[in-house]
Amino acid sequence: MALHYVTVASFNALNLISPGVTYYRNKKYSQLEYDRKLDWMAEQLVRMDADFVCMQEVFEVEPLQDLADRYQALLLQRYSSHKAALDNFDHVWHIPNSDSTPDDPSPGLGLLSRRAIEEKIVVQDLRDEPIEVTESEGFSYRLDKLSRPIMVAKVDLGKGVSGWLLNAHLKSKRPKFPSGSEAGDERNFLFFERAEGAFRSLALRAGEALALRREVLKRVEQANVPLIVAGDLNDEVGAVTTEMVSGEMPWRGWRLGVKQKFWDVELYSAARAHLRRTEHSSLYTHIWNGHYGTIDHILVSQEFYYRNPYRIGDIQFAQCFNDHLTDSSVKGAPSLGPASDHGQLAVRLSIDPERLP
Repeated sequence: MALHYVTVASFNALNLISPGVTYYRNKKYSQLEYDRKLDWMAEQLVRMDADFVCMQEVFEVEPLQDLADRYQALLLQRYSSHKAALDNFDHVWHIPNSDSTPDDPSPGLGLLSRRAIEEKIVVQDLRDEPIEVTESEGFSYRLDKLSRPIMVAKVDLGKGVSGWLLNAHLKSKRPKFPSGSEAGDERNFLFFERAEGAFRSLALRAGEALALRREVLKRVEQANVPLIVAGDLNDEVGAVTTEMVSGEMPWRGWRLGVKQKFWDVELYSAARAHLRRTEHSSLYTHIWNGHYGTIDHILVSQEFYYRNPYRIGDIQFAQCFNDHLTDSSVKGAPSLGPASDHGQLAVRLSIDPERLP
């Protein structure tokens, strides 16, 4: 039987918000800037041709729907009405940030889907189930709220297979300072306080990674249901916080039964798997101060991992749409214009009907 294909993408939109709405205290889009941004994003969606697009930095549902409409209009313009209907995003889901206020909006998450969303779960308030690390060697930790929500969706992957799709945007490396701190102004040269700010961001990202890992474990442990995490995790594939989300690789010397328990809950980087199986040298989704890195990820459970003999499918390829990115640390680098400061990562997965139980 022929393989069935499904494509999942991660897309950091860089502040998708309605024109005229002030965000981050002094920024806003004119109608022209807004239209240019939607035009660029719709072009990227056509290029990615993804069934599920997990989006970050989406402030409101209206511009997300505007984007879906702009994308469909582009399909109608370039292709047939049949293709436009077939590839349309019939399901548009936005999760607002619970910290958002009319005077100070905060970014949430969005999902554009061609396939049915069977279940929707939002995770941001952790007061009923906080992230807690008990005191040890003078250190303890508690997190009651995420800086941005986690989107959990049960979706139709096709061929009768349902799977979990988790969309997340973890705290960035940008230093986090207390309100009114003078360390935020680099001209004050408060170097230790700036290091403290970096520690706060790292601690927050670690707590959010732990919360995301908890949501993963709830759905993969002793369950033969595919799971995919997509989003801006704000660190590299080998970073501690990223590996907290993906889980621990078992040591080669452990017994098989122990390894199988770890494999059951481990997630695998689709981009890394793609690089291992090709002669492609590298992928980068972001450039900051001259550093080219991959901080946007798509992680898949063992159901799609090529080394698992009991998998139901495979990672066909990973593609990064990053040709718009520029290195602002280089003199004369062009402006991003309406584009995002992230590359978009798209991963094509296959499902083999003959492998389905």
